[in-house]
Amino acid sequence: MTKVQTLEQKSVAPALTRGFVILDLISREPGLGFTEIRDHLGLPNSSCHHLVTTLCQLGVLQQSPDRGYVLGLRLFELGANAANQRHLHSLALPMLNELAQEVQLTCHLGVMEGAEAVYLLKAESRSDIRVNTWVGKRLSLHTSSLCKALLAGLPEVALNDVLANATWEQKTSKTITDPEIFKKHLLEVHERGWAFDDEEDAVNIRCVAAPIFDVQGHAIAAVSAVGTILDITQERLPSLAEQVCATARKISQQVGYAPT
Repeated sequence: MTKVQTLEQKSVAPALTRGFVILDLISREPGLGFTEIRDHLGLPNSSCHHLVTTLCQLGVLQQSPDRGYVLGLRLFELGANAANQRHLHSLALPMLNELAQEVQLTCHLGVMEGAEAVYLLKAESRSDIRVNTWVGKRLSLHTSSLCKALLAGLPEVALNDVLANATWEQKTSKTITDPEIFKKHLLEVHERGWAFDDEEDAVNIRCVAAPIFDVQGHAIAAVSAVGTILDITQERLPSLAEQVCATARKISQQVGYAPT
């Protein structure tokens, strides 16, 4: 029994397993041709052809001029994002705590996960008034400032794919439920560099968020500050937004982002 067959027996997605085995093989032996990949792994000709073609279309495999295969640049991008996220916790937490004390609000760091955003970090201030949130809390795409900050820089095709999974639930009277209006709203978010949830997710609650960028300039996470409408007044909004943006910039710089 080949290694591929052994792994397939343990897998609920055999095709995915075979694709990963091909990538693993090329990572160890770059430059192998199609026939060598097929024979080395003992894969049927048509199955191997479909897998290699799909991996190339996804950008995780690339054919070199001599017809051999090497790992694609998409894997480099994914690897960089994985490395960033793994040390993002320890790197960002001190700055998030500093922001929470500075603005006297509950602050979070969150990332996109599928059709939602999720809080990875939370920092509390010394204020007696606190908003009920927790690490692991999931946020709706169309109502939270953190999601808006992460979505605002996406290309239109990618944005449309993500928004296709939005519920567009009317959570409050201020919730944006029209996809086209929401996309126009995201353009404003992108232009000013920060997002605002004005009682769109919960009555009497406001939130300000700004994106964190990686080396490639992609928004990999966002920082947010949340409070009541008494904590975050319209008069305070500009200065609070700048404080949140300043923290997001500092974390981005630590991750390796260098704006041109």
